Parts: sequence; C-alpha cells; structure tokens
Amino acid sequence: MMKIAPLVLAGGKPGLFEKLTGNLPKTYLKVGGRRLYQYAADALTATFGRVYVASPYPENAPYIYVEERGEGIEQAILTAETYLGAETHILLVYGDVYVEPAAYRTLVETAISAGADGAVLAVPRKATRGYGTLETKPGGLLARVGGESQWIFGGAALLPRDFVKTLMHATFYEALNQYAAVKKIATAPWGGVWHDVNYPEDILPLLEHVAPRYTYIASGAKVSPTAVLEGPVVVEEGAEIDHYAVVKGPVYIGRRTFIGSHTLIRNYTYTEEGAVVGNAAEISHSLIGERATIGRASFISYSVVGADAVVEPNVTTMSILREGRERLEPIEVRGRTYFKLGALIPRAARVPAGTVLKPGTGWQ
Repeated sequence: MMKIAPLVLAGGKPGLFEKLTGNLPKTYLKVGGRRLYQYAADALTATFGRVYVASPYPENAPYIYVEERGEGIEQAILTAETYLGAETHILLVYGDVYVEPAAYRTLVETAISAGADGAVLAVPRKATRGYGTLETKPGGLLARVGGESQWIFGGAALLPRDFVKTLMHATFYEALNQYAAVKKIATAPWGGVWHDVNYPEDILPLLEHVAPRYTYIASGAKVSPTAVLEGPVVVEEGAEIDHYAVVKGPVYIGRRTFIGSHTLIRNYTYTEEGAVVGNAAEISHSLIGERATIGRASFISYSVVGADAVVEPNVTTMSILREGRERLEPIEVRGRTYFKLGALIPRAARVPAGTVLKPGTGWQ
C-alpha cells in the first residue's frame, strides 16, 4: 500500500520575476491573498492531510517546511527526503503550476490501476513552452522524457522513495529516464485546467483560473450602501469600498484594501492586501500588488502592478493596438502573440501623473 508524502517545490531564483518578488522565488507572488505555491499546497493538504514545502523561506503557514539547501530541484528533493517518515512515495509538485486538485487524484489512481511503481502528469503539448515532452511505450508507460510527443510533463509526479537516490548523480529528467528504463512509470493524461507560470505575462491567464466563484463579504469589511457589487466578489477583512463604487466580478478585494468613490473594478481584477485605489479609477483584468497605490482617474487594464508601486493620477495603460477600425495589431512578447496586454509595473516603481503606457510595456 502506498504511503504518500506530498512535496511542493517552492524555492528557486526569481529570474524574470525579480521585478515583482525581489529576491524571493516567483512562487511567492501573491494572487488572491495566497502565494502561488499555496494553491498547490492547500489542495494537497485537503487531499492528503498534510504537505511538505521545500523553500528557503519558511512562513507561518500550516505546512511542513523543508529547508532548501543548494540549487536546483534535485537538491530540494534530496533534502526533503531526509524529513520523511514511513512514506513509500513522494508526490512531487512544482509550486509555479496551477492545476485542479482532481489532477493529483488522477495521478495516484493512474499509477494504481496500471500496477505501476509511479506516474507522471501528462498535459497537451500546446499548453506550455517550458517542460519536457513525454515519450511513451505500450500500456501508456513512460519511455523517456524527450523525443516527439503530443504530451509534456505537467509538473507533478508520483515517485517511489528510492527514486531519490538516482538524483545524486543525475538531473531530474535524466533520473526519470534511468528509472523508467527499469521500473514501470505510468503517464497520467490530464485535460482539465492546468496553467504554468513560467513568465510574468503568464500571470494574466492565471487570474481567470483562480477567480472567485462565489460572493463573500467579511464581517469586518466596510461596503458603502451606495456601492454596487455584482457577480462573484470576495471582500476581505478590513477592506473598504467607498460611495458609488461599482465592482463587477469575478473580483478579489484583499484585506485592508481601499476602493475609492466612483471607481469601477471589474473582470478578473485582484487588489492585494493594503492596496489603495483612488476615486474614479477603472481597473480591469489586472493584479494590483500589496500596498500598491492607483491614483484617481487612472485606467489599468490587463496589467500587473507590483507591491508598493505608486501609479499617480490620470495614468492609462493601453492594452490593445488598433490598426484601422476593425483590426487589432498583435503584441509579441517572447515569441507569443497577444491581442490584449497592458503593462508590467515593477514593485516600488512610481509612474508619473498623466503617463500613457503603451501595450506590452515592461514585460521583456
């Protein structure tokens, strides 16, 4: 019988996310009041009762933190293994991947039904641009990582505990190939919600995946009787929504956020803890970081504003380029085409009053 230890990899260097997280890993970015890695950690806790989190920055959260030593996921797994008890398998999950919780159950059930030693999550190749392809052999078993395939590794794997020793002299993918050559590792196809956050622009689709599905107003929140709330809207403790503001969900209003009078907050917008939105501003499909300020009469669309940033009054983030009346001109970032993409405003940055930011500003 399998005894499973869920392990979320939440460490690593910030890379391109340094603009938003500073020295912290990208998995520490907050979206909807939770860090990115906590979506996986909470889902695994709900399923298995506990979860290990490999990170150099332990927090006051209901997880078992494993101090990350060295660099790379190999060292993180090797270190985590020393913390385990009688568990026979490790359910390894990348902290920068959002997936529906049912995917983890699918992974375990696939391994059991196939009589395999373990399993890897397989998602359609078009879903990402950052992970290795999965070549299979008869019976849906993993042949190797690499080669031609319509499936790629989905950032989650159920692996026997003795797999870990293979990592002492190999990379993760090399170790998977060596192990698959002598053991049965099943591939678990997953066609449900799955999204990896490889680059900062990947935050924008994530806003749709983790959006509120119900309305909740905390008892300590203050909502003006003249404010209008429509659709799924979450308003956390200490938040204040002033007179005649309109909030059209799905929208998340974080703790101690202030939404000024006559503002319009709509369509997958998140204002994180301590954010301030001035009167008559409009925000759509954007992430406003902790303690960030959006000045009055500003328009923010398809954008990410970092923590502690200040957007002065009357700032506009353009999110589309028009070529004539009918046609939208595409915006290219890192080889991908977008027809709506606003600005990335780094943490602690200041945007002067009256600035107009062109589509695609700040993402490169």
